[in-house]
Amino acid sequence: VILAGTALQAQGRLEVSAGAGLFEGIFIKAKYGGRVEIGLSQDLVSQLHTTGLEVYYRIPRKFEPAMPGPFYLMCGVSTTLLGKGYDTFEQSYIYPRIGRSFLFSHKPGRAGINIDLGITIHRHTNPPEGYITDIIPFSGSAGFFYRF
Repeated sequence: VILAGTALQAQGRLEVSAGAGLFEGIFIKAKYGGRVEIGLSQDLVSQLHTTGLEVYYRIPRKFEPAMPGPFYLMCGVSTTLLGKGYDTFEQSYIYPRIGRSFLFSHKPGRAGINIDLGITIHRHTNPPEGYITDIIPFSGSAGFFYRF
């Protein structure tokens, strides 16, 4: 039973995307959520074959604060631990970014493009020196998406 005056929260949805990114390679992604989304990313082509975990926060719309808007903040962590590929040394990337979703049409608004830009923190092993951490002042990605 729904009581009168009760606000309904936006339902989470599944989104799949494919595209390319600096430090993500050619990827496929799947994410689920509403205002906060959790996703997985897999590099398909590069020799690193990184697997990533990403968290997105959809910034609310100005005039509809209950609805997630087209802009988002995200942070991802990719690592070579799950699919080492050609590189035998551990590598990981932390990439905080800001992005925007562009819909192809407003009705039904299920397909579009995500574009985001940010920085990358690259951590890797280099025997005999051990771990090395580099800050790279740019990173980004663009991908076509479909929301179910």
